[in-house]
Amino acid sequence: MKRVSKNIINFLKNYGFLSPSTNSIVLIILTLCIVVGMTFGAIAVGNVNMEFLHKLDFLFLNDFKSRIESSWTEIFITSFVSAFIFALILEFTALSFWGVAIIPLIILIKSFGIGISAGYLYFIYGLKGIAFYTLILLPGIFISLIGFIFISCSAIDISYKFLKNIFPKTDCKISFRKEFKSHLHRFCYAISILLISSLVDSGFMAAFSRFFEF
Repeated sequence: MKRVSKNIINFLKNYGFLSPSTNSIVLIILTLCIVVGMTFGAIAVGNVNMEFLHKLDFLFLNDFKSRIESSWTEIFITSFVSAFIFALILEFTALSFWGVAIIPLIILIKSFGIGISAGYLYFIYGLKGIAFYTLILLPGIFISLIGFIFISCSAIDISYKFLKNIFPKTDCKISFRKEFKSHLHRFCYAISILLISSLVDSGFMAAFSRFFEF
């Protein structure tokens, strides 16, 4: 496990997602936010009344039927636009000194929503719901979360440098334009990961959705 973590951290450093101003603690915090958010999201479903769950079920069935009837291209575009909008939220948050504190919270809320989806599918559809989640939803979600972690690492780094730059007592001034340019390059790398996640999402939906009826 330590070796895997070390390889991930080295990858992030090689591609500039972690710099000397940030370290493995950022990656650990973001990963914990995802695990905690998904766990509490799944648990929270069990404490929700059935009337609310049936409302969710109505939304899920409409969304599922809509995706089944959509073309592969439409599914891909919908998936990518959704991921890209969330990436932009992280990006805009990075442009303030509050980003250091807010970005982990955003990731936590996102993960909470993912956990609710998993818990809901299990609570309403049992093993069938888990199979649907595992075969169709989880592969794309997993890859997109990797992309969001990469964006968040870079966003926290640039937000931290922005914070240092606005205080006059800082030891050294940073060329913010140069740093932001590097950040945009990292953002583009992460967007390519989100592009892959959308391809996987639409591909698995097209391949396995016909085996499920809700």
